[in-house]
Amino acid sequence: MRCWNIAPKIARQIRKLLKRYGVVKGRVLELGCGNGRITSNLAKLGFSTVGVDISPLYIEDAKKRAVRMGVKPLFFQGDIRKIDRIVRGKFDVAISIWTSLGFYDVRTDEILFKKVARLLRKNGLFFILFTMSRERLNSIFCQHLYDESEKYIVLNKNVYDKEHSIIRNTWTYFKKVDKNLMYEDEFSFCLHIYAIPDFVRMAENAGMILKDAFHSLMTLEPLRNDSPANLIFQKTDHS
Repeated sequence: MRCWNIAPKIARQIRKLLKRYGVVKGRVLELGCGNGRITSNLAKLGFSTVGVDISPLYIEDAKKRAVRMGVKPLFFQGDIRKIDRIVRGKFDVAISIWTSLGFYDVRTDEILFKKVARLLRKNGLFFILFTMSRERLNSIFCQHLYDESEKYIVLNKNVYDKEHSIIRNTWTYFKKVDKNLMYEDEFSFCLHIYAIPDFVRMAENAGMILKDAFHSLMTLEPLRNDSPANLIFQKTDHS
């Protein structure tokens, strides 16, 4: 819920940045949209938005939330590795937010960047936002974390393979029952953590150039040695 609470503010900041690059309306594609936090809020600001996520549960929830918000984004359930088969037409902007990249191998992500570039119109933009970078992880890594909501506690165990820049996460969910915790479920996954120059290289190989890089999307503080990835790429004329 916390991300939903801050999503309208983030969407407004994205609109502000888009205006800075000359985009005041148009089609926006979100990769790994989850349950539509950014896709629906950008639709509320007047953009024609499309969200894609691999989870059918997230997509179902995204559609219901969009109806409640009174907006009409398009949502598709599918694997972003096949994004060129899922969506049609060209986009003014593509967005990957909250570390939606890195779930596959490097070669797969290189191909994904090229597919994104082909879906963009001339001078189209690719925003990579609030994404964990190797620089950031090296400065904040913690093996054990937890998150708490009204109904659940989630224990997060992290194993960081620095040699291969891969983090292995295990999330264990406990439901609050009176004063007790009842085991609910466990979910594990691996994530390749890219350094910021890795993102730049993949974008350049796909025909995009780096326009801006920020430590914070919200304050637009310049990139630091410990920054997450808040990167703005633009498709070049000849790509």
